[in-house]
Amino acid sequence: MHMNQSPLFEPALWEDGRFKILDETLLPWKTEYIEIRDVAQALEAVRSMKTRAFGQVLTFLYAAALAARSAKGKNSAELKADLVQLAERFAEARPTFDFKGLAGYFLSWFNESPATDDAAGWIEKKIHELVATIFKAREHRAKLTAELLPDPCRLLTHCNVSGELVAMARHFQAMGKKLSVIATETRPYLQGSRLTAWELAQAGVKVDVIPDCAIAQVMARGEVDAVVVGADRSARNGDIINKVGTHPIAVIAGQYAIPFYALVQDPGALESGAAASIEERPSAELFHLQARSVAPEWAAAISGRYPAFDVTPAALISRLIAFDQVYTPEAFRGKFQRNGAAPQEKKGAGGNSLLVYGVPKRASYAHLAHALKAEQSQNILLPEMRPHLRGLHVVAREMSAQSVPFQIISDNMMGTFFAQGQIRRLYLFYAELDAKGPAGICGSLLAVLLARAHGVPVELLAAETSETATADQDVSTFMGEKVSPDGAGLYPLEREILPWSLFKQDGGK
Repeated sequence: MHMNQSPLFEPALWEDGRFKILDETLLPWKTEYIEIRDVAQALEAVRSMKTRAFGQVLTFLYAAALAARSAKGKNSAELKADLVQLAERFAEARPTFDFKGLAGYFLSWFNESPATDDAAGWIEKKIHELVATIFKAREHRAKLTAELLPDPCRLLTHCNVSGELVAMARHFQAMGKKLSVIATETRPYLQGSRLTAWELAQAGVKVDVIPDCAIAQVMARGEVDAVVVGADRSARNGDIINKVGTHPIAVIAGQYAIPFYALVQDPGALESGAAASIEERPSAELFHLQARSVAPEWAAAISGRYPAFDVTPAALISRLIAFDQVYTPEAFRGKFQRNGAAPQEKKGAGGNSLLVYGVPKRASYAHLAHALKAEQSQNILLPEMRPHLRGLHVVAREMSAQSVPFQIISDNMMGTFFAQGQIRRLYLFYAELDAKGPAGICGSLLAVLLARAHGVPVELLAAETSETATADQDVSTFMGEKVSPDGAGLYPLEREILPWSLFKQDGGK
């Protein structure tokens, strides 16, 4: 069967002096393009997440081409100043991505431009040549990845890498290798279920969707052979910055000896992940999907946190797959690191929050309020607890009623706050006790493994046993609305057993 390339591989198309952007927020329900005629429209598409990942690279480059077209008649110095300002405006819209580094191409082109009055035309021509080069490089990187992965391969991935997984699957097919994929749904925008699962299913690749909190479950069951993720940025020391939720996947993959691979680009001037500016988007985005509120009706002023990216240290990465070749983190540092500085990990300001996972008994909320005072903590971080959203729709209601301060986070953000040192203690509510250990809802194993990996104490408490009806029973829906694309499967989830060894003083090591 011939496997067509994904439309996400080229999410922006240049046509007749302007371009159009695939509106990724409408997928998989609609395939629509946004006509872009000026820089302001391009900026808004990036700012509002209409396009992301490779789409924002193309949008920036094509916006620069538009700026060059409108600058005809200006001298080189004026055009150069315009493009530097353009990069600054894009960096303000999405501060984690290195738009200023990408603009470095423009500056080098001015130095090599021929003696001509048409500097704008020269720059526009070079932009289109660069785009063509990037497409070829991405195709080559997909081939390198396919060669690296085992046969057969059960691959876990997070978020979306703009069509590159489909390109990789095409190389798998040409090599006679077998591939199946487990895609995290990737809250809050659901890029995994809406984009990755959709494009893979369209291409005929077997793909199952899991909630973000199920990564430890599928790895513990031996269902994953390798992990491949993208990187919005890489650093000279081998760290990567990617969609929030990437770091915990790397941590858990390491615990189960599963290779973790990252698709990267040249790091530019960034020395380490700790030096990157991590974008924190408005928490309101946690509570809306397709312009529909997903917050409970009673929660008019519910609070949340949305760090859009996290840092995965080089020590957790097996290989970095660049456009030219595959690197070990050591080889990557050898090529790019100039000062020989050791990798540094950014820490938070002293663990000012408690993390709650599971559904507490009604009487336990008073205990949590007391714990906040005893631990001198500011609030409770409360994951949504997909697929049922029990954190958002059950636990949050009772916390609000009993005036326990809390903030909602997506399940994939737990690892970020652990890594930043912001969590002082995990309160894990188990459903029952098994001879092998406590049993909890999906995500319990992930929460405990992350706590142990970061040296955070865990307190076990009995959970509420009565089930509260919720709108979602699996990841095929979100707030009762279908979000899983046709052709994608749903990975069967089970209750999670937390081995007693995890609760020894040494964390079972």
